[in-house]
Amino acid sequence: MKKVNKLSIAKKVIKEESLALSKTASKIDQNFEKVCDIILATKGKIITVGLGKSGHVAKKASATFSSTGSPSIFLHASEALHGDMGLVTKSDIVIFYSNSGETKELLLLLPLLKLLKIPLITITGNKKSILGKTSDVVLDSSVNSEACPLGLTPTSSVITAIAISDALAITLLECRGFTSRDFAKSHPQGDLGKRLLKKCEDIMITKKLPFITKDMLVIKAVDLITKFNFGIVIILNKEKKLLGIFTDGDLRRTIKDQINLTTLNLYKVMTKKPITVSRNIMAAEALNIMEKNEITSLMVINNDKTFAGLLTLNELLRNGIE
Repeated sequence: MKKVNKLSIAKKVIKEESLALSKTASKIDQNFEKVCDIILATKGKIITVGLGKSGHVAKKASATFSSTGSPSIFLHASEALHGDMGLVTKSDIVIFYSNSGETKELLLLLPLLKLLKIPLITITGNKKSILGKTSDVVLDSSVNSEACPLGLTPTSSVITAIAISDALAITLLECRGFTSRDFAKSHPQGDLGKRLLKKCEDIMITKKLPFITKDMLVIKAVDLITKFNFGIVIILNKEKKLLGIFTDGDLRRTIKDQINLTTLNLYKVMTKKPITVSRNIMAAEALNIMEKNEITSLMVINNDKTFAGLLTLNELLRNGIE
């Protein structure tokens, strides 16, 4: 067996593939936007087609499209020639995956797809190939060289094709306004789906909370913040509707303004319009709201605007929402 520097080879492969990805990113142009627009306007599904290593890429791409809000199905090129073409309809679009752009089985499908008059997109390393010239839009996945020293095993070219597909899927996700709730619907039995399907009411804290009245002194509020260890006190009226909150942050700002806490009324310095969420929204969405607003707790309210519970960052993380 030949003696080689295994670590050196591994690092070289990763660096070469990283370089290929960087060059691919620089080649993203108006054609990418055209593909996105075509897919967004499509009433049917995305049919990804490939063979060999490109077939594996096409299959992975289809799964990613479907799980991120763009319905898709993988079509094996050889099987398509023996009956599976029946799953393609006039409302669909096709994305070919072929590094050479000359894969025989894919070329044999062209006349059948042209009869359907559906959009044809090709992700290829050879824009001047038959597939490249025949397709409506071409996305360039070409590489200067493969990471394989023999230049035979598809390596860098596979990575670039996958990256382009992922870029399409995520761009489409953003365009569609696809949310964590949508993602959970397509992954209901997965661990991620089970976590994402949890609602605020499943996680919120409802007992032993630091409630306080607006007429209380700030110094008393500080005692309750310390006692309950939530970093917050909650101000409700007699109807249990939220009047405001007072947090560690509010306390620091009050101290910075050099206000005398011993005689200061809570109402003057509390946050009177805190961010609230409905008890029925997904916990994952609540986490996004926290991150966006750089806060660590949310007030959860009922449909009638009464206080329902407290949702904290720690509780979300403890339940696997991250």
